[in-house]
Amino acid sequence: MTIEDSQSGKNQELDFERIRILFDNVKFGYLGVVSSVTLLYFVVANYSSIEFAKIWLLVVSITNIPRIIVSILFAKRMKTRTITRHNIRPWERYMTLSATVAYLGFVSVMFLPYGANATVAASICAFAFMIMATGGVLVLSTSLPQIMIFMGLVMLAIVCRFLLLGDSLLVVVAFIFFLGYIQLIRLIIRQHQILIENIGLKIEHKLVALIDPLTKLGNRRRLYLYLEKFLPASERSGHPFCLILLDIDHFKKYNDSMGHNAGDEMLINVANVMLECSRNQDLVIRYGGEEFLIVLPLTNIEDAEVLAERIRIAVKLKTDVTISAGIVEYHDHINFEQLLEMADKALYSAKKKGRDRHVVSTSSC
Repeated sequence: MTIEDSQSGKNQELDFERIRILFDNVKFGYLGVVSSVTLLYFVVANYSSIEFAKIWLLVVSITNIPRIIVSILFAKRMKTRTITRHNIRPWERYMTLSATVAYLGFVSVMFLPYGANATVAASICAFAFMIMATGGVLVLSTSLPQIMIFMGLVMLAIVCRFLLLGDSLLVVVAFIFFLGYIQLIRLIIRQHQILIENIGLKIEHKLVALIDPLTKLGNRRRLYLYLEKFLPASERSGHPFCLILLDIDHFKKYNDSMGHNAGDEMLINVANVMLECSRNQDLVIRYGGEEFLIVLPLTNIEDAEVLAERIRIAVKLKTDVTISAGIVEYHDHINFEQLLEMADKALYSAKKKGRDRHVVSTSSC
């Protein structure tokens, strides 16, 4: 794990947020779908026949099933936290494909046999679709592919139907609709860009509040937000995890002799070494001053010792300082503060034994 991964992490966080918003909006958008289907059903029933209205309603119901299933699966997996920022991207594709099938079911209403009532029925359907498009742009605002597909199918259905009717006035209206569609797409693209930028700024502000400005590691706030989800999940699964509490040896002496700028540079270098040596799933925190904390999920004490030694040796080789570390493994009968206290005692023991080493906690609480 390196600091260069942070941009990738921001992009993944942005995708996670906008796709989560998409599914949340679609969930509430089903209310609008029901209203629109009800209106169009009565249009078909009045201007075509009850039989065609029932057939169209059946088609719409069937074509919406995939989208509803995708929404339900997404909600369940979000609840169990199996969807993360690393695997959420395909869900936008699932929703786009399933929603396209649903859109085709909707727009088929334009091409039903209305006989002598075709002009009136098509005009009412077009009006209903424009109202739906207004809500659709809001619902689908965080997914540009879905907006483009939805608007494209709606406008194509309206324009084609008006042209097929052969009425000169409707041909002019179809042309105006098409020009309006071109302008609307330009505005939609710009609106989408502004929305994504706003989401990005929100994420950036959130990340800034959770990051140590000097080392770019997580800070204590980041740690405790992480623990809110991590600790209950670990208790439920029963999987082991460890903490490594590290401290730069004689850092005050180094800072006083070399200057604060050199001290800051040293903190950055040590932070980089820890990131390089740790795994992607490990949480590396600047805990305070020259003290660092690493949370190691799914890790037993033996593997934690291997990592602590890897970091200790790398710091010694790549910098002018050494580090000491205290290691502790989680037990389900203690809380996190007690675990930190045990790690701190082990770190103190490493300092007392001559520094430049790690000590495994043998304390019990």
